[in-house]
Amino acid sequence: MLVSLNWLRELVDIPLETDALARRLTDTGSEVESISTPVPLFRGALISRVSKISVHPSRPDLFVLEIEAGKRKGTCVTAARNLQEGDIVPWGPPGCVLASGDEIGPRNFDGVDSEGMVLSAEEIGMPEIADEFGILRLGDGYSPGTDAREALGLDDTVLELSITPNRGDLLSMMGVAREVFGVVPGSSLRMKDPVISGKSSSLEGFSGITLKDPGCPFYALGSIEDISIAPSPLATRIRLVLSGMRPVSNVVDATNIVMLLTGQPLHAFDASGLPGGEITVRSASRGEILQTLDGKARVLDPSDLLITSGGKAVALAGVMGGSESEIGPGTKRVLLESAHFENIRVSRTSRRLGLPSEAAYRFSRYVDPFKAEPALAMAMDLISEWGGGTPCGWISSGNPSGSGRKVDLSSAMLDKLINIKDLDLASAILERLGFAGDGGSSSQRSY
Repeated sequence: MLVSLNWLRELVDIPLETDALARRLTDTGSEVESISTPVPLFRGALISRVSKISVHPSRPDLFVLEIEAGKRKGTCVTAARNLQEGDIVPWGPPGCVLASGDEIGPRNFDGVDSEGMVLSAEEIGMPEIADEFGILRLGDGYSPGTDAREALGLDDTVLELSITPNRGDLLSMMGVAREVFGVVPGSSLRMKDPVISGKSSSLEGFSGITLKDPGCPFYALGSIEDISIAPSPLATRIRLVLSGMRPVSNVVDATNIVMLLTGQPLHAFDASGLPGGEITVRSASRGEILQTLDGKARVLDPSDLLITSGGKAVALAGVMGGSESEIGPGTKRVLLESAHFENIRVSRTSRRLGLPSEAAYRFSRYVDPFKAEPALAMAMDLISEWGGGTPCGWISSGNPSGSGRKVDLSSAMLDKLINIKDLDLASAILERLGFAGDGGSSSQRSY
């Protein structure tokens, strides 16, 4: 699990420096395998505004840019054709060091001096965030004159946590934040539990959800119409890359950023690719075939849990969606899945088919069943915001379950397990982790 420290500090106040935090997490069972910085060599670039663009006087294939970076101004020559006056871009003045380690100096292009260069996503060390060929255009929210490394969040530190199979709750930023709050004295939670909103009694043009297999006790489906597929906001793309994921589009990125935050995997269907106006969750038939998003035809058997529509397989539950309902540039209506699947079924299917995925990795361990509804509501809000769509509500079938179990802890058992006899200390730590307790008895939270 890759943990952005900047993101983590948005969720929990941490009174420790990075090395001390890493030691504390490791000492309490959440081993920090590595500490890294995303682009360690990149420095000296400034957020800048392109105030004027003109064609080079003797080189029609080049453009001369007048740059404003707060009180600092400069001139750059570029061959990039994706810029417009008013664009906000990263500018590397002389002395700036690129992600490659190369230092920028002044240069003359056929009689025109260029004071450094405006930069592409690759030159700042983040090629995955590029949404067009040419210079990286930043959009609103970035102030000319500020340090580009800091403004873009590339001054971040990333912790790599080794998550044991019994701690699936730590495969989310919220879970890691709770863990830090529980084991780091003086820390305080800043995050709030996500809210559930937008539930409907029905969806237009959709007859409902049928659960035919106990491997899926709960399934919810939301609808967003009039979507425009586009890149997600730059800050989101950067956050995904730092978390080890590849940006795809506003819809897919919304599902992934919510999964990283809450731990709840989500799947987005292009509604036009579903053959029927309903969803059924059932066991696969022996020999049934589904072409998954990676383009491979998968031969299924009855141990596989399947999402179908109109009698046709459209997704492997908790593992991967089908190619025919993949989100693409022409998608206009999105149906968004948020469900709870039995971990053993997902794990077996993923391993048998040699088909790992971020969703399967989480479902195979543990996903809080009570996160399905708030995660769906959160993702629908993001998709609507980023894609200009209209949320049309969501419906569900079944019921999440899994919280409220009482856990008794005696001083004798505490001493036997970890050689500590202070039951009051143990109760205080459990309370910080979210266990509601009284004496030696605690009520387990769903996460």
